Amino acid sequence: MSRKLVIAVAAFAVCLTGCSSGASSTVAPAAQNSAAVPSQPDLRASMEAQLGFPPKPDATTTRAYLADLKSIDPGLVSTQDAEALVNRGRDQCRDLKARPEKEWVTVASQRFSTQPADATKIIKVVRTRLCPQF
Repeated sequence: MSRKLVIAVAAFAVCLTGCSSGASSTVAPAAQNSAAVPSQPDLRASMEAQLGFPPKPDATTTRAYLADLKSIDPGLVSTQDAEALVNRGRDQCRDLKARPEKEWVTVASQRFSTQPADATKIIKVVRTRLCPQF
């Protein structure tokens, strides 16, 4: 399932939960709650974390991740958008938590359009650079 679809479904569920809390609840005026409302990037990061995605990497980590991918297959990095490769890696991180280990290589092969041997190397890079805690 794509990250955008997962986030959209989660956001929809949050909206439904908030909307169905009952008629007896009152909503404070926006001016009173403006300091408590998280920004859209913060809300997105929070939702992604709840869905099992690691945080977005900083610029240094992104460069190292892309360099490692390039060492596996230079064509992978030269033909792909850097942000898309980072998102694929973050998706792979989520799968490391959510899927059985026997499926990791198959999913990485499909996600990165590579052979299983390269997918195994990509999983190591993803775990090292994007989600070492997984």
